[in-house]
Amino acid sequence: MEDAFQVLSQEIYRLYREGALPSLDLSHRLAAIRTEFDRLERQRKELASLYEVAQELSSVTELNALLQSIIDRAIILVGAERGFVVLSNTQGEYEIKASRDFATGQVEDKDRAFSSSLVGRVIRSQQPILTTNVQEDDRFELTQSILVQNIRSVLAVPLVASGELQGAVYVDTRLSVRHFSEDELGALQAMASQAAMAIRNARLYEDLKHSNAQLREALDQLRETQGQLVQAERLAAVGQLAASVAHELRNPLMVMRNALYFLDRLTSRPEPPDMEVLKRYFGKLDGEIDRQTKIINDLLFFSRNRPRKLAEVDLNAVLQETITRIAMPDSVVVRQQLAPALQPIRGDPEQLQQVFINLITNAVQAMPDGGTVTVITRLEDGSVAVDVADTGTGISPEHLKRLFEPFFTTKEKGIGLGLAVTHGLVQGHRGTIDVTSTVGKGTTFTVRLPLDLIG
Repeated sequence: MEDAFQVLSQEIYRLYREGALPSLDLSHRLAAIRTEFDRLERQRKELASLYEVAQELSSVTELNALLQSIIDRAIILVGAERGFVVLSNTQGEYEIKASRDFATGQVEDKDRAFSSSLVGRVIRSQQPILTTNVQEDDRFELTQSILVQNIRSVLAVPLVASGELQGAVYVDTRLSVRHFSEDELGALQAMASQAAMAIRNARLYEDLKHSNAQLREALDQLRETQGQLVQAERLAAVGQLAASVAHELRNPLMVMRNALYFLDRLTSRPEPPDMEVLKRYFGKLDGEIDRQTKIINDLLFFSRNRPRKLAEVDLNAVLQETITRIAMPDSVVVRQQLAPALQPIRGDPEQLQQVFINLITNAVQAMPDGGTVTVITRLEDGSVAVDVADTGTGISPEHLKRLFEPFFTTKEKGIGLGLAVTHGLVQGHRGTIDVTSTVGKGTTFTVRLPLDLIG
């Protein structure tokens, strides 16, 4: 820009030498051009400085570092001696958050005194204040801070972002230094609008960090509490399990002990024992062993997370074998409606057999006076469905929703793990199990298993 001014001056002198311009007119034109040049140069420097400020402020997110950068830039921008950034709170109060003395690079505690009344007015009114000589300005009383610090000229502008007051920037000079101008007030206001937005964002960022820290602390406490609850529930479950198992195993053991006692008595006599009596006692022993075996199997399936051994499974064959393995009372009839040429599925044959042993055994136990167990297989929307239905006593609605809970049972015998195990095994095969029941008419369990189990 200085080069352009020199070229223009040379051109005017050329016109003067050629007689095109009078001497007086030349002086006026050069003075006007110099004045305009100086004004444009000041604007250019201010814009360049504001651009640098904007670049710097946008890159700082930590609040304390941001405030120190703001006051440093403000002092340089207007040529101040000292500067302060104050932040307001929700109670309308303010606190010094950053300060700088241009000569020493810092502001000691004893030098923190400044025109608090002037800053308070800016905070309350949200309007800027410029005074070229505060000691002679009737708008302000000569407070102790002004007298002690020999303050002469003061600039103070509010920091407002999106309609929210963040605080104020205050800069001053001493009696021995020049006063501020309206142009410098305008430059400081322009910078303050950028600084206010940066402060607002930094405050929001700090609030977010604080909230995240609180959230992490709450989450840690929640996890600790959850762990304690899980441990308490686990201990309660273990206690319930121990009590149930002890009760259920004690009864078969007592029956077996009595049977062995009578068998010993029978075999100790000199005369040959009655074979029918022997068979009856051996039958009791066998039945109680089966009962204990089921309890132990249910516990093993419930407590172990055994990996599946996948293979092609013919569900019709699994169901037929299961039916032959279960001792059926003479009063129970089993009907099979198995879909012909049923497509094989992928699954663990041992685990699937355990599912249907539990369901068919439950069906038989639900008909103490006899009845019919119906086993149905069919293809259904990319899966195989198996129905196990009985004509027994049925299940009440309030019990249906708890049917698959561990240790829940309505039977006089049993620890309530059979259906919980069944539910877990079906879910492990990515399948579903549903139940419908009518009290006095019977219950139907429906198991749906995908044709191709992956993983």
